[in-house]
Amino acid sequence: MRILQGSAGWVLMMLLCSPVLGGTDDDLLEILRDNKTLTPEQYEKIKNKQEEKARNRYRSKFRFGDEEGDFKLKVGGRLQVDGAVYDDNRDLGDGTEIRRARIELAAILYERWRVETSYDFAGDKTSVKDAWIGYTGIRSTLIRVGQFKEPFSLEELTSSRYITFMERALPNAFAPGRNIGAAVNFHGANSSFAAGVFGEGAGAARADGEGYAVTGRATFAPVAEVDRVVHFGIAGTHRVPEDQSQSVIFQSRPESHVTATNLVSTGTLGKTDSFNVLGLEAAAVFGPLSLQGEYMRTDVDRKGPGLTDATFDGGYAFVSWFLTGEIRPYSARRGIFGNVEPRRDFGPGGPGALELVARFSFLDLNDDPVRGGHEENITAAFNWYFNPRIRLFANYIHVMTDPVRGDNDSNVYQMRLQAFF
Repeated sequence: MRILQGSAGWVLMMLLCSPVLGGTDDDLLEILRDNKTLTPEQYEKIKNKQEEKARNRYRSKFRFGDEEGDFKLKVGGRLQVDGAVYDDNRDLGDGTEIRRARIELAAILYERWRVETSYDFAGDKTSVKDAWIGYTGIRSTLIRVGQFKEPFSLEELTSSRYITFMERALPNAFAPGRNIGAAVNFHGANSSFAAGVFGEGAGAARADGEGYAVTGRATFAPVAEVDRVVHFGIAGTHRVPEDQSQSVIFQSRPESHVTATNLVSTGTLGKTDSFNVLGLEAAAVFGPLSLQGEYMRTDVDRKGPGLTDATFDGGYAFVSWFLTGEIRPYSARRGIFGNVEPRRDFGPGGPGALELVARFSFLDLNDDPVRGGHEENITAAFNWYFNPRIRLFANYIHVMTDPVRGDNDSNVYQMRLQAFF
């Protein structure tokens, strides 16, 4: 009996200290349990410990600094390699590209201060993405100054590392994205609110009378459980173009970035006094099944002889199903979705996470006398998460445009390999 107990103790120690369980270790555990070398309690303890390790080992980036000290630094990055083939009536340009090649730094100073910067090197040029200073000394509040994404749109605010499709949907043409400004974020247990004042982005050409905007977003999740989520959101932005140009343009590629062609475009709308964008959001998660959709409407106020105001809109809806049972993680305090973690990594442990997705999106840029075109896209996609940090995308998009833009119906076949740390 003592020999058996000693053997069980050594096995328990070795397995708890071993790497995350793969298929072989699972088999070994089951054999030891069936042979009564391990008690059922010891078996469950080892399984739980190893699964906890598997979850936690992906959550941290490279860290520097003393956990008890005043300074901490995290280093991260992402790489996305794309390829696309177009079956169309015009030359959209088959090819490949480095979609994103990004380095990210995040620092904590004196516990309550945050600094984040990120730089992208794709396209043979360097561009500043995030660059901000934040303060967290007020409970449930983050105050930021610098360049970051304005609080608008569920899909826009979800990181490109975690978005479901290779590219965001057509109505993203209305989302403001990153600009320099100041904003405050509040959150409750199941809600969030953010508002800020913004100018133009880093690298934008400056002239007298820089454009400005006021943007805000509120979200509420009446259900926010691990495997059940119901999300609602509303966002709005009021924007004034710079004094010199007094213009704005709305346009979109066909949800593919390898091509530089915009199939729908308003062209430059001069004499624009201001414009307002309203966004509505909804999402739901039911275990491995999830739904998400947004609607956006833009009203443009134009001043000048013979000019009339214009209204444009767009929206999307998609459904996602994990064949392997994973669940899209949701943060009610931020009102966005996060990183999918496969139950088993690809390899001896299993197939990774397999996801089937379908999306419908539209963008209407027609409002007499503006004839920017109307586009509708139907997308079928497959995502293969080898592990929480490496993922393969495969997207097929059927693109339909109206006669205003020359009936440029197209089929897009594209893939992406992504890794981040």
